[in-house]
Amino acid sequence: MILLIVAVVIVIVFFFLFPKPTLVTLTGLAVLGGGVATFIYFQQTNRDGSSASVEGTSSGSKGCPDPARPVFVRLFNGSRQQVNVVRFRLIAKRRGFSIEYYSDHLTSYKIIEPGGTYDDCWALNQYRGLQTLPDKLTPQELDWSVEISSVEFASGR
Repeated sequence: MILLIVAVVIVIVFFFLFPKPTLVTLTGLAVLGGGVATFIYFQQTNRDGSSASVEGTSSGSKGCPDPARPVFVRLFNGSRQQVNVVRFRLIAKRRGFSIEYYSDHLTSYKIIEPGGTYDDCWALNQYRGLQTLPDKLTPQELDWSVEISSVEFASGR
């Protein structure tokens, strides 16, 4: 915050001492900032490699016989690029309730080809697990969902 105040004071002093070069410099910086912002915007909204085209779903404990890894998650790559890393939140809610009963941040390093899926059963965090919560519900008694946080695509493809 102090650096911002110092920068504003310096700009004001330069404006009074050299008004025309200061305005030209500020205009150039504004144009450069706008160009960078536009570039970043189009990079993030690129539909070919958009993280929005990677979807995660969970069917709870269906298909997971191992009690140490009770929650099934499917990651689908709907983009045209290979996915190298998917970071997501695994969320559980009690049936009929909107509040999150359990959530954890997880990362998958499984490479998923364009149009491919990755299915796996995931373990729950033992320190924030269901056994530490007051109602002691089992994974089978909860509704599970997946919220994608970020996606890293393969470069140079």
